[in-house]
Amino acid sequence: MKLIIHRGTNQIGGCVTEIESDGYKIFIDFGEQLSGTKLVELRPIDGLTCGDVSKSALFFTHYHGDHIGKIADALPDLPIYVGKTALEIFKCLEEKLSYIPDPNKAEKHKKILERIQTVNTFEALHRITIGGITVTPLVVDHSAFDAYMFIVEADNKRILHTGDFRGHGFRSKGLIPTLKSFAKNIDYIISEGTNVERPQGAIQTEKELQTDFETQFKKHKYNFVLLASTNIDRIFALYHAAKNAKRCFVCDEYQANILKKVSENHKQYTDFYNIDYVQKKYPAGRFFELKQFNSIPEKLKNYLDKYGFCMIIRENPNLTPILDKYAKSNETKIYYSMWKGYLDRNKDAFKESLFNFLEPYEIEYMHTSGHADLETLKKVFEAVKPKGGIIPIHTEAPEKFQELFHEQFNIILLQDGAVFDAR
Repeated sequence: MKLIIHRGTNQIGGCVTEIESDGYKIFIDFGEQLSGTKLVELRPIDGLTCGDVSKSALFFTHYHGDHIGKIADALPDLPIYVGKTALEIFKCLEEKLSYIPDPNKAEKHKKILERIQTVNTFEALHRITIGGITVTPLVVDHSAFDAYMFIVEADNKRILHTGDFRGHGFRSKGLIPTLKSFAKNIDYIISEGTNVERPQGAIQTEKELQTDFETQFKKHKYNFVLLASTNIDRIFALYHAAKNAKRCFVCDEYQANILKKVSENHKQYTDFYNIDYVQKKYPAGRFFELKQFNSIPEKLKNYLDKYGFCMIIRENPNLTPILDKYAKSNETKIYYSMWKGYLDRNKDAFKESLFNFLEPYEIEYMHTSGHADLETLKKVFEAVKPKGGIIPIHTEAPEKFQELFHEQFNIILLQDGAVFDAR
């Protein structure tokens, strides 16, 4: 078994991992680099972007663009695998992006839509075999819904690739039990380390954040929350917070479509994903789906004004008149529930258009990370006990792994493109 991290040993996002055995290859993730990241061009990769794909397959941990964004650059005949609900969410997103005004960007997303028509889906614990390589998905909690770790087996070796994960989400309680049950006799962990530079960083749980939002919604009548449209658990938490606060929950047709797909697939497991579209019991606390933000029926406007609401928003010029109207009221609150770096001019990832969209308003920051803190990383490593060592990925500070974990584990620092012999 040989391992190559083609990109991602010294950066967050844009990761590509290859694991090869006896001529067969599996690739894990093939994403775009994050905005503001120093561009690291990929050379042609045999079995992924060039050459013979008859002995290759590509697996995606989740649908974030820095993990799946280059899917259309993979060779057309390459088998691709992703979680079932993750694929449905990704398709909704790409359909929306294929209609953006910029023709070059729209064309890119149309190509992605064409490519995902042939993508295969998997479920947790269902083993997939590519030649002598076996891949077993383990579901994990992340800010992307339906995210996975992978156990990769070949040549009597077992590798755990963590993808992106965390220990403070709604579905995180199963993380360590799952690893103890299924990630046994692991030789190497390829682990994300997004938050490894935050040794003292206290991370709020998603449940605590939901409680805080509910408190805010009870205090303020008109609530606007700007967040990523695919941060599914956060949005469902906002739905429940609004319902408990007796505020209406409002989103546009695109957002509602994503929520409905998740609800259809997962409401049988927990009421958390069960949206009550009728709610006749209370005059407020109802779910409303807007066809478009700039055309709200007068009757609905009056209803929302009377009972208050939580409205899910994104950067959209059609929302400016609504925000301008309600911002004048002292009963209004606008929340920013994404990474602060997008609004920080000192960060490479600064998004000027988003900054300009929010700049006229007073913003309340309410967010928590989609990635594991150090305590969770430590628990995972101690639960799995990799015999060969830990290989950092998806981090700007791989040397921190050496500093923090070297007393217990062998830390293997690789460079992009280097071949590591797992034997």
